[in-house]
Amino acid sequence: MAERTKTVWLLGTRGVAAVVFGVLTLLWPQLTVLALAWVFGAYALVDGVMVMGTAWRHRHARRSAAACAAAGALGVAAGLVAALWPGLTALALVAMAGAWAIVTGCLELWVATRLRHELRHAWWWRASAVVSVAAGVLLWLRPEAGAVAVALVLGVYALIAGGLWLAAAWREYRTRTGHGARSWTGPASGARVAH
Repeated sequence: MAERTKTVWLLGTRGVAAVVFGVLTLLWPQLTVLALAWVFGAYALVDGVMVMGTAWRHRHARRSAAACAAAGALGVAAGLVAALWPGLTALALVAMAGAWAIVTGCLELWVATRLRHELRHAWWWRASAVVSVAAGVLLWLRPEAGAVAVALVLGVYALIAGGLWLAAAWREYRTRTGHGARSWTGPASGARVAH
């Protein structure tokens, strides 16, 4: 029961952070590059910490945990760079955010594929990873885009990803409380409950 509670909190925190970031960037798309870098930095930092927490919970699967930890560390690094380097230009922010989204998405897709029988939420991981890669590619296709375009792409990405994580947290909560245990996205009978 405690493990499932931790899973709900990990998924929920990640989802809330993404939704807050998405709402902020979409409500104020005219954010300056400095403000956008700070908001993105805070989001990437929180997301990275949550992913590293997941890696720690799956440390028995060494390669997958290492890939998950790498994705989390990349998020933490991107968050720190964005927050502590106030002189970021729009182009530098696009390059960094795009690289973060693509690499993190690829690593999470690999982890979700490797741990598909252990992760109760493998489907959500894969969907979030695909959205992440798509956002990164969009940013890299138009590296000359200004802060407004960057904010819109990142905002839409964050809202979709956050919605996926919150849906996964809700599903885990329902399973934990005995409701909806046999959801259409559920694992095969006997699969480990994990995040």
